[in-house]
Amino acid sequence: AKSGEQQPTMAMPPIMYGTAWKAERTEALVVQALHAGFRGVDTACQPKHYNEEGVGAGVRRGMEELGLTRGELFLQSKFTPLRGQNPAA
Repeated sequence: AKSGEQQPTMAMPPIMYGTAWKAERTEALVVQALHAGFRGVDTACQPKHYNEEGVGAGVRRGMEELGLTRGELFLQSKFTPLRGQNPAA
C-alpha cells in the first residue's frame, strides 16, 4: 500500500502460539503450530527468551508449505529495554 493508505486489518486471534524458550527448535515448532491451525504467533525482541530469526524462518516456511499470505497471520512482538536483556545472550 502507498503511504497514507489504509492498511487492511485482521482481528487478533483468540489464542496465539507463544515462542518463548524454544531456542533452536523455534523454526520447526512455528511451522508445526501453523500446520496445527494457529494463525497468531507471539514473539519478542528479547534474545534471552526468544529467537525472532527462528520465528521469521518458521513463518516464511509455514506460509510456503500451506499457501498462506502474510495477511492471514497475526504476528505480535514486543520490545524489551536493554536493562531487561541478558547481555551475554
